Amino acid sequence: MLKFAFLGAWHSHAPMHVKEAAARPGEFELLGIYDADEEVIGRNLQQWKEHGLEIPVFDSVAAVLSSEAEAVVVEGHVYENLDFVEQALNAGKHVLMEKPAGVDLAQLERVHAVAEEKGLMLQMAYMWRYNPAIDEMLSLVRAGVLGQVFMFRGHIPKPIEWHPQLYGEFKAYHGGVYFEMAGHLIDLMVAMMGEPIAVKGVLAKHYGERTEVDNAVVVHECKDGIGIVDTTGMQVGMDRRIEVHGTKGMVLHEPLGSNQLRVFLQEGTEEYEAGEWQDVEIEVEPEYPSLLRELAACIRGDKRPNFTLEHDRAVQRTLFRGSGIEDGNALRRG
Repeated sequence: MLKFAFLGAWHSHAPMHVKEAAARPGEFELLGIYDADEEVIGRNLQQWKEHGLEIPVFDSVAAVLSSEAEAVVVEGHVYENLDFVEQALNAGKHVLMEKPAGVDLAQLERVHAVAEEKGLMLQMAYMWRYNPAIDEMLSLVRAGVLGQVFMFRGHIPKPIEWHPQLYGEFKAYHGGVYFEMAGHLIDLMVAMMGEPIAVKGVLAKHYGERTEVDNAVVVHECKDGIGIVDTTGMQVGMDRRIEVHGTKGMVLHEPLGSNQLRVFLQEGTEEYEAGEWQDVEIEVEPEYPSLLRELAACIRGDKRPNFTLEHDRAVQRTLFRGSGIEDGNALRRG
């Protein structure tokens, strides 16, 4: 049984972990949440109450850190999350941290060093890491079934109707919507192709009187291929996808986060025919990994993390380069 608590609850992904804890009471116990913003607390409590969940509230960071929680889930604003992480690690807590990995590369390196020194788990909450379809894509790449991966394309927009509540967050960071969203796909691109050698981006402001980046495409030159990631804050509807192209085949995943794949292979395998498009629905097993399950298994010592701290640093470095950040700090000043 993993006992955990929240430090920060602003992010929209927080309910995902709450619902999982409620659905798997034999695996997880949520001890409570903390956020300095009473409006955030009220919003979350109301939402969770609608699902029949009554969640205790901690009145301070210190109360969380002195609790019986073995781990904390950090879901605050990006600019505050590394501070939460650093405090939690220094208090001996394992951490699951919301993306992206903070706003300061030097601080990220420092907290990674603390986690390694203390033997604590610090994992990123890139929520599609354990999606079964994406896991299958990664398996095909790692097994060499696709041959040399020479092209990765990812599209991850924010619908335009989401903009009013996110304007302040996008405006706070260099790279705007790209900084906030692209890490999901960079995480997978780096896992498949390694950290890029060169990064070139177009970061634009195209909607109304916005002052933050709301339309972006970034090209990454990797050792054996090219990765392209684009995002926007003005799309009508939801349309997110990944394409992976190799010298022996290709895999398409759409919509992002579903269990759907389209596969075309030059050479067949036990699971796939050769020379034709195959639409595949990946079965979701009841015991399939999740972010919380991965964290719990690694804390117990049942396995090593699928994604290392060095991988996470490479993802953050790549995100910073694509966002046009040269001084190691993502916060816009002035």
